Order: sequence, then C-alpha cells, then structure tokens
Amino acid sequence: MIYRFDNCTLDTETYQLSLAGRPVPVEPLVFDLLVYLIEHRSRVVSRDELLENLWKGKVVTDAALGARLKDARKAVGDSGDRQAVIKTVHGRGYQFIADITDSKGDSERQAGAAPRTEIGLDDQGPVRFCKSSDGVSIAHAEVGKGYPVFVTGSWMTHLEEDWKNSSWGPYLSHLARSFRLIRYDQRGNGMSDWDDVEISFARMVDDLAAVIECYDYDRFAILGCSQAAAVSIAYAVDHAERISHLILHGGYARGRRRRGDPESAAESEALVTLIRQSWGNENPAIRQTITSLMMPDASTAEARWFNEFQRTCGPAENIARFRQMFDEMDVVELLEQVDVPTLVTHSSGDSVAPLAEGKLLASRIPEARFVTFNSKNHMIFGNEPEFGRLVKCLTEFLSN
Repeated sequence: MIYRFDNCTLDTETYQLSLAGRPVPVEPLVFDLLVYLIEHRSRVVSRDELLENLWKGKVVTDAALGARLKDARKAVGDSGDRQAVIKTVHGRGYQFIADITDSKGDSERQAGAAPRTEIGLDDQGPVRFCKSSDGVSIAHAEVGKGYPVFVTGSWMTHLEEDWKNSSWGPYLSHLARSFRLIRYDQRGNGMSDWDDVEISFARMVDDLAAVIECYDYDRFAILGCSQAAAVSIAYAVDHAERISHLILHGGYARGRRRRGDPESAAESEALVTLIRQSWGNENPAIRQTITSLMMPDASTAEARWFNEFQRTCGPAENIARFRQMFDEMDVVELLEQVDVPTLVTHSSGDSVAPLAEGKLLASRIPEARFVTFNSKNHMIFGNEPEFGRLVKCLTEFLSN
C-alpha cells in the first residue's frame, strides 16, 4: 500500500517514507506507529492501544511514547504545535488527520483490508533440504526480496518457530522488508537432521557452504550472530571474493574455555554436565539458566515460551555437544585474515558474549566498524529503545 499525504509518501511494501520527494530514514517502530495511525485514521487511537499493538504490552513510559510520536511528527514535517498530520486528543489519545490523497494496492486492499506491515511465516518460502558434505540433511528457506543475506545457522533455531521468538522474530520481520534472507537450521537442531550427526566446528562451516551453494548468487552478505560469528569468519576467510558485507552481532572468536579464565572454564564444564542430565526434563530449571543469560529482560511469558522452545529444538546430547564445542571454539588467528567489509555490533550488558569479546573481533578484523547498544539482552528485543537504532545500523551498512 502506498499512502500520500501532506507532501509525504509512505510505502508499506518497501518500508520507505519520503518528504518532498526525499527519503526520510526512520526507526522501524516510528514507521510502524505512522502506519498504525494511518490504518485507524477514522478514530482516535488510545495510548493503551498503541502500547498493546506496537510495544506488545511491554511497560513503556509516557516519555518513551512521547519521543516516538515526536519522531513520527518530525519525519512527516509535522510538530506538536502544528498538529496538521497527527493530532493529540487530550485524555483520549491520537488521531491521524491529514487527508490521504492517494492509496494504491491489490484488489483485496482496495476492498478495505488493512495493509500488512509485518513479515512473518506466511511470507516465507517452502522449507527445502540440501546435503552437507557428509550427507547430513540441512533445512533451509528464504523470505523477503532484495539483496541476498545469508543468516548463518546456530544453536537452537527453528525455521518456522523462530517467527514467534522474541529474540529472533523482530530481526527477521524488519530485515526481510529490504533484503532476501536465506536461513537454515544447523545440524542437530530445528528442522535439520538430529540423529547420528557429527557436531564439530568444521561441520558447521560445511553446512553454511552447502546452503550457499543451493542458491545462484555470485555476491551476497552474511549475518552471523552469537557463536555463528566464528563460523561466518571461517567461511569469509576462504571466500572473501563472494562476500560483500559481513555482520557479526553478539559474536565471539573464542569460547569460554579459550579466554584464559579458569572460573569460566569450570562454569562451562558444569553447564555441559547439567544439560546432558536435565535438558529434556519437565522442570525447566536448566533451560531457565540459559534463558536468563540470553534474555535477562524477558517478561515471564517470553521466558516461559523460550524455555519450552529450547526443549523442542533438539535432544539433550546434541545440545550438550553444541555447548561444549562452542566453549572450545577459537578463530582468533583468522581475524586478521578477514578481507571483507565488516560490521561488529554488540550489547553492552551481554552475559553470553561479554563486550570484551566484541571489542576483540572489531580490533583484530582490519577496518571493522564497531557499534555498541545499551541492552542486557544477547539479541536486542523488538520493543527495546535500541532495536530501531540497531536495525537502521544493519540496513544502512548492507545498503552501502
């Protein structure tokens, strides 16, 4: 759907806003706020409705909501004093009041159906399978349109269930608006082969290579998050001529047992033992330990969902072997060999991969850019203030 109003054009399919013919960069949450107000312009939208539908019920201060409204007004050439586009109805909420001079879409939308602003499972192509170098079946799928970005597989993903994941879903939805994302489930978990599979760092690199060869792209970008950063680095060193951009988020080059810290090594050993013994139990205690490390700011409902999600991603023995392998990874010697434009992003309060590990990546990879974000979560949630800044950072880097 394309909306035109007050010298502005807003395109919900390409996720672009322009003012007087010039593109206006906005945070995803600000864009969604504008779309929501436009879709419901026939009435006043309350503060609680905005929080429920855009912030998904998260506790948000009036100041935070006010800041997003201010940004939305500024983006379309409006202001709190002018209120020619977004009107504040004191005590009730907000209403989009500018005249929509033109809107175009398919016949369903012309008939009055609300335009979709989110990309989800229904937009994803069919799950397909390819064989890795040792014959293991790897599940993969693509979603979105635009420049290809391969999302390196990692521990505990699921091509279908990830859309419900508070720590993954928002990234997929926002990035797929501008790029074609090719994702896959790592061997031993998700929709890929679970049984009798070799779990090693070399095989993880092989799986990435196998998926890439299924697609006819001469050049592409790679996004590697958490332990997948090391896998991405290893692949990039051997295939630099094909990679246009490398993004490493929340990543590390060396696992817990390789950082010279005896206490971390002991914690790793204890965690592997607990996973092997208790992972599949009805009691989620051990899974909650992982959840608390990865997403300390999760709500009770989000933590409960992720606890169950972890249990269904793979058997205890596979998860234990993954955890042990991740903690023993070490690609530090490869960092200076990376010859690809690289962006390193990291949460400042990350407990899974300390900020120091992100700094190590950025300091050793030649000419890497390093950007930090004020969050405790390993993967920044879509309703966090920093999420819009992170998506903008990734999008701008991939667009250059």
